[in-house]
Amino acid sequence: MSTIDPLTLAVVRHKLLAVTEEVVETMVRTCFSPLLNQSRDLSAVVLDGEAQVVAQAERTPIHMGAMPFAVRAMAEDFADDTAPGDVLMANDPYWGGSHLPDITLAKPVFRDGIVCFWVAIRAHQSDTGGISAGGYSPSAREIWHEGIRIPPVKIVEKGRVREDMLRLVCENTRKPEDTRGDLMAALASVDVGVDRLGALLDRYGVVQIQQCSTAILDAGEAAMRAHIRRWKPGVYKAVAYYDHDGVATERFPVPVTITVRDGEVTVDFREVGDQVASYLNSPIANTSACVYISFFYLCNDQQVQNEGSTRAIKILTRPGSVVDPISPAPVTGSTTFAAAVIIESVLKAMQDAAPEAVVGGSARRFRYVIAGNEPETGSYIYHYFSNKGGFGANNNEDGWINVGGFQNPGGTPSASLERVEATYPFQVEEYAVTAESGGAGKQRGGAGGVFALRYRGTGPAALNIAGEGTLIAPFGANGGKDGAPHAIWIERGNQRIDLTGRSNDVPLEPGDLIVHHSAGGGGCGDPHERARALVERDVAYGYIGAETARGVYGVG
Repeated sequence: MSTIDPLTLAVVRHKLLAVTEEVVETMVRTCFSPLLNQSRDLSAVVLDGEAQVVAQAERTPIHMGAMPFAVRAMAEDFADDTAPGDVLMANDPYWGGSHLPDITLAKPVFRDGIVCFWVAIRAHQSDTGGISAGGYSPSAREIWHEGIRIPPVKIVEKGRVREDMLRLVCENTRKPEDTRGDLMAALASVDVGVDRLGALLDRYGVVQIQQCSTAILDAGEAAMRAHIRRWKPGVYKAVAYYDHDGVATERFPVPVTITVRDGEVTVDFREVGDQVASYLNSPIANTSACVYISFFYLCNDQQVQNEGSTRAIKILTRPGSVVDPISPAPVTGSTTFAAAVIIESVLKAMQDAAPEAVVGGSARRFRYVIAGNEPETGSYIYHYFSNKGGFGANNNEDGWINVGGFQNPGGTPSASLERVEATYPFQVEEYAVTAESGGAGKQRGGAGGVFALRYRGTGPAALNIAGEGTLIAPFGANGGKDGAPHAIWIERGNQRIDLTGRSNDVPLEPGDLIVHHSAGGGGCGDPHERARALVERDVAYGYIGAETARGVYGVG
């Protein structure tokens, strides 16, 4: 193999990244669902011929670490039956997927009759059937309760869309017209990606682009190993907890043992308990993505953001456990609720190994769906993607304010409040940062927020909540304090109806006010070491009160 010119390598790397960015922007501008065109719960990657991620758009982290599992499953299933113009599709967690709402489309790039690259997109659909609108159902007890399972199939064959397959998927959802629009947008997006990648191959040649891809992956591996060598060798243990296993047990544990040695880590989850009957199980693709995300945080290095870096990370699980379930275990909560707990366990274990790189706990995912039917406008499904909660602080910076949890910090923007009010029978009465929510520390945890939504409809509507973190608060690091947990309730006249992250099919009445206080991030470091000017600023901005400044920080 000839030596790659460093300048050419840098140009090709950024051009591959540009391909992924254009794929996601095409999707955002052509899809139907607000979940995608406003909240942008989607991601795109370029993979080499072996389905290794070479470039990824900076969107939803939990998608990107898991996507190669799905593309490899599709590539293997159609190894002898893939032709130019084909597009493969899958969502099944037991065929490399994460959870059913995330549908992955992958299109191969051929040269001389051989697949040399893939372009793939994963987009969270607003509904995929199942017993609860939106797919998240705390009452699901098997995967068939969660929606339509799509093993690897062809959605496009030699350039022609398979209408039979498209109808089959769309008619198994509550909003078939939106699903059709979103899938057609995804097809157009991967087409754009393949066109742009094809132009790159034409300009530089297949061999040179493949050499660059190999160099990118090798650089990712080298960078990750270099970071690991800076950490303290040893064996480290930690436990993170679910609020609830979704059935009967509070504080369900996820223990981990991490071994750090010269240039590599082993992450051992084999002590984790058996898979549970609820949707909190995490398929191996999702669990792997969580581990990779954890180490990306600790490295804070863009060079590791490809699949080459994962060669330095070995993951051990026990099939049939919560972190490696066997079909037909339900898994819809894997990308959000399970992800937060798994990432927490890894970051907690690494506090002693890499104290300079630690980060405090972040708000866990807390979401709800309102499904209803208005006499004048018809049926609707609203996904609540606002007010995500505070991020944890690190040794050098305060936590980000209300941007979301570990698995997706800011990757899915909050929906436009004006568009929410224009599209749905709701009125947003309050959206603000909440005081006293971020954990105290030398660096303060990011503040959470309050979101109050008034139901102005006249037709029937039901609230389905799926969330974690009302019981377990975001943890503090290096002597920092925990953040505040989530809280949610309905105000109905003079009555307050307290809810949990598992409240399902709650009937809404006209005039009901749904109030959600999101969690704050954990602090980092001793609060008494916080700069006086920062404490005074926090009081002035309303992040903390004067009493907290005096009692916790010693300022006042």
